[in-house]
Amino acid sequence: MFPLITHFEELLKNIQPPKERLDAARDLPPLVREYIAKSKDFPTVYPHSRLAGSYAQKMAVGDVKDVDTLIRVPGDPKANEPEAKRLIQDMKKLLDGLPKALGFEGYAETEIEVERARRSVHVYFKGKDFHLDFVPCIAPDGFESVLYVPDRGFNKWIASHPIGYLNLLNELQEKHDHKVKPLGKLLKHFRDCQMKSRKPKSYWLGALLVYHIQKNTLDMTQPLAVLFYEFLDAIYRQYDHLLYTSNVATPNLPDPILGHNISWNWSRTHFETFMRRINEGRNWADKALETDDREKAIKYWQKIFGEEYFPSEVETAASQLAKAGLPGKSYVSSTGLILPSQPASGLYTSTIATKFHGIDQG
Repeated sequence: MFPLITHFEELLKNIQPPKERLDAARDLPPLVREYIAKSKDFPTVYPHSRLAGSYAQKMAVGDVKDVDTLIRVPGDPKANEPEAKRLIQDMKKLLDGLPKALGFEGYAETEIEVERARRSVHVYFKGKDFHLDFVPCIAPDGFESVLYVPDRGFNKWIASHPIGYLNLLNELQEKHDHKVKPLGKLLKHFRDCQMKSRKPKSYWLGALLVYHIQKNTLDMTQPLAVLFYEFLDAIYRQYDHLLYTSNVATPNLPDPILGHNISWNWSRTHFETFMRRINEGRNWADKALETDDREKAIKYWQKIFGEEYFPSEVETAASQLAKAGLPGKSYVSSTGLILPSQPASGLYTSTIATKFHGIDQG
């Protein structure tokens, strides 16, 4: 078996969002919070806004342009007050001035587009090639607790717990030697690479990740190559019975925090496409792990993740890294990587110093 540990490390680097997106996700939220807090026409509740979604989770992959932000508004979700559709229209008026206030050209989406987007308002910044995606919420006990967001038809406010999910991911990440988020990123990139349409939502994929880790169906001591195969195989085995016992059934995927079905609108045709891709991926991954030919293994992983993302050769980079960490001064991570300095967290082993300087010619 070829776990190709360094290849997977390079793959994870290659699927990172562009640096300018990461910088925007880091730098803009405080400026946005200040802008929203100053508004006299659109009341909000301290601390007014909170970064959410894949950038907050550090689970973003590829060319992700939307930086998701929650806006906390006063109200009573049980009384359906404020009325969600009117609130989103008012929020759009507030956000129309956001790009200019931050020193950019840009605009908020039109009301027609807001109707399509349903729960959120998109703000686009010209020349920066990214959006801020704002979702209003009623958070009676703050962002750290259960909060309420508009439903798809604006008829009521429904419970959600995005920060609880983020905290759960962080806990699992620490518990399992920092392999959880990389595994989630690999599944999201696999979806983006193999499915140009009919893509399942990122939150659904995250829920699958949490489910199988908590059910102990994955051996989290294994390298990422093995983990990814096990993950695809576990997903397929979880739902394959739906393909031959019914012509209409789709998964009831539980919310990782609140437990309700979050995949209620997963259409049968989209689900069938997802399962075909999962089956193809697990078969390729199985062949990659079973072959005794290193080049064939690399080719199978390139079929899964894309040749432009999965490197053919990483020996040069690995050699340079090894040279940077001299015997007795370098460390080996639990995934097999040679590190030139002591890691801040995770499991690692110090390399052994040696006094050997070559063959004795005497």
